Amino acid sequence: MKHTFFPMLMLAVILSACGPTQKITSSWVNREALPKGPYKSMFLLAITQNEKAIYTVENQMADLITSRGKKVVQSSVIFPPKFAATNGITRELMAEAIKKAGCDAVFTIALLDTKTEHHYQEGTTYSPMSYSAYGSYYGYYSYYYPQVYTPGYYTTNKTFYIETNFYDVASDQLLWSIQSEAYNPSNLESWFNDYSRLILSQLKKEGLIGK
Repeated sequence: MKHTFFPMLMLAVILSACGPTQKITSSWVNREALPKGPYKSMFLLAITQNEKAIYTVENQMADLITSRGKKVVQSSVIFPPKFAATNGITRELMAEAIKKAGCDAVFTIALLDTKTEHHYQEGTTYSPMSYSAYGSYYGYYSYYYPQVYTPGYYTTNKTFYIETNFYDVASDQLLWSIQSEAYNPSNLESWFNDYSRLILSQLKKEGLIGK
């Protein structure tokens, strides 16, 4: 089976609305396996160790998809994160849940990795001026105040690596995938609100969830 790639430049332009903190690193679609019509029901699966993030991502994505008239089943409703972490979810158990829910597609959003970098910004360097340059007390004050009260400090930058996939349940095939990086997002809710809408737009473009 021949697999084809998205036009990367076009996709980058579409998703650049996420702002400079969002970057698409790669994308792929299995065009030969795409269905003739849109899927009717999706099993939504957020994969991360952060329990709050699972609910946030699944809730926001589910609200968006259902607002387009599609059925969505959230994995966190069937398999609460604490249950999944302590008992583990087997392939058979997952397949049974998806079948019972009547879903014909699986949509996954996974946080693959997080990179944290710490940088030290040096403070102002003290450089004394000559006595003849002191002038008035205000001149002395205005010269030294910014230096005395600007100590060094640390900055922390975080990069999140995310992969979004779309699977056909009947054939168990991956149809569509995007890998991206989010750099220092202000918060999960606002970042994912923009990201989810753009992802949904691309799914519609490929005919996976209808127009």
